[in-house]
Formats: sequence, structure tokens, C-alpha cells
Amino acid sequence: MITKEEAVLAYRLMLGRDPENDDVVNSLCQNTHTSHALRDVFLKSPEFQQRMGELLKLPQSVRHRHPYTLPKIPVETEVSAEALDQMFERIHKEWDHLGTTEPFWSVVTQPQYYQSEFETYREEFYNSGNYSCQLFLAAIRRSGVSPADLNTCLEVGCGVGRVTGYLAGAFSKVIACDISKPHIDLAQQHLQSKGVSNVELVHWHTVQQMQQLPQVDAIFSVITLQHNPPPVMAWMLSTLLGHLRSGGVAYIQLPTYRNGYMFEAERYLHSTPPSTLEMHFLPQPDVFKIIEAANCRCLEIREDGMVGDEDKMLSNSFLIQKK
Repeated sequence: MITKEEAVLAYRLMLGRDPENDDVVNSLCQNTHTSHALRDVFLKSPEFQQRMGELLKLPQSVRHRHPYTLPKIPVETEVSAEALDQMFERIHKEWDHLGTTEPFWSVVTQPQYYQSEFETYREEFYNSGNYSCQLFLAAIRRSGVSPADLNTCLEVGCGVGRVTGYLAGAFSKVIACDISKPHIDLAQQHLQSKGVSNVELVHWHTVQQMQQLPQVDAIFSVITLQHNPPPVMAWMLSTLLGHLRSGGVAYIQLPTYRNGYMFEAERYLHSTPPSTLEMHFLPQPDVFKIIEAANCRCLEIREDGMVGDEDKMLSNSFLIQKK
């Protein structure tokens, strides 16, 4: 005969819950004499079969989204300095336009953040930045590093300051950069309204300006690199890691895969800019190659779901440390 402890454990393991009452446990103990018989009781129960059917849906959908047999995507990442400048200028123009027309929606693409609706949802929009900041700080702590030991944080793609103010509360100094002057202006207004005084806002839109950034202890960049073509993403990642001090950490999000995606620099430069946000992908092998070349190591990589349609696209958040 099985014990009451074994019966309760079986409920927890097989059904994910405790028994309804002692009578159920006593009945199971009296009528079940071996562990094999106990297992069969639960395996044949309608509740267990329903639960397993629900649990199996998720792994199956994940395998359907990103099977291990998917092919490599052809992505050109190395281009001439002239081509890189041209790509920077194209992205600069696109984001200056977005900063003038839909500055908040361009940061978080939800309909309530269109200009016509934004004031109703302003508080909600800026409050969401705290969650992004807390993800960053939690990742740092998991790596064994204390945020208190990191003085200067570089935020790449600060937009309208949604996360910036929260970063300012965690670091002694924040250098917040963006390619769009209209976004920077709105970020300044927001930070001033909150009395934040330890943020330096930097508008950069050329390769040369980015190369002049100082050495920092931490880097934060989320939902930013993805809007740049792969050669720009690769160059930015390499350059940013080059500005990271020894022992410093970087939290970088970027999309790494979409089945059917391809990128050719020449075709891109001769194409008409899209009417919506550009979305690009830098394959994981290229990311790891850049990390290694920058004398860094990847401490953590996670699927983050930040590209929206997870059935078609894969996005990762990388926690990187300078050796």
C-alpha cells in the first residue's frame, strides 16, 4: 500500500496541485498497492490527459516557429565606409521624420501612443520604461555584478526618454543618445519635468560622432538596433563594446532571425525607404563573432519577444561583459 506522502506527491507532480481533501488521499492509499499502479491511475485520468495536452501545445508551437532545421539567412554585414555613411544618413532622415510626426508611437508601436491619443496614455507610456530598466538591472545582478559599482551608463536609442529617467535613478550618470533630434528634444522636456539632472543627452547621426563617445561602465540598448540595416547593427555593436570599460556590462537587444530574410547592401541603398519602421536581423553567429573580437564574453542570452510576431521573427537580449 502506498503512503499518504506518496499520494500527495503524485498529485503535485502529475496534476500540478494538491489533493481536494483527506478522503481522496485515503481512498487512493487503500486502493493502490504499488508505485506502478499509482502512476497508471494518474496517467489514465482525464485531468492528467487534459493537462498534458495543454502543456504540449507550447513546445509544439515553438518547434513550428523556429525549427532546428531552418536554413541560415544570407545577410551582408561588411560594407565600405561610404556605404555605412549612406545607411546612417537614411536612418537619420527616417527617424527625424518619425520624431516630428509620431514620436511616441515610433518608440512603442501601440495605437494608443499615436499623437491623437497620447495625452490620455502619457503616464502609462512613461511608466512602462521602469519595467525595461528593471530587466536590465536584474540581468546585471544575475551576472554577479552590483549596479552600484557601475557609475556611467550609456543608453543607445533613448528616444523620448521613456527608460532614461529610471536609468538615471540607478546610475550616477547617464549618457542618453539618439539619432533623432525631435526625439531628443522631447526627452529633454520629459526629464526636466521630472527634475532629473544627471543625464547628458547626445544627438548623434554620423559614424564619426558615435566614435567620439567616452568609455562607460554599462550600456543599455533595447528596441533600437533592430531598426538599422545589418551592417549598421554590426558596426554599432562593435563600436559600443569598444567603449565599454573592463568589467563593464552591456545589455543589448536585437533581432537575430526571420525565415526568408536576406540583406544585400547595394540593393538596400538603391531601394525606396519603407513607409513603416524598418526591421532588420543580425544572425547570432555574427553577434558572437563581434563579442569575441571586442574582448568580451556573453554572460546571458534570452529570447525576449520584442519584435512582435514571434511566429515569424526571433529576437534576443544579450548580457555582455568586457574582460
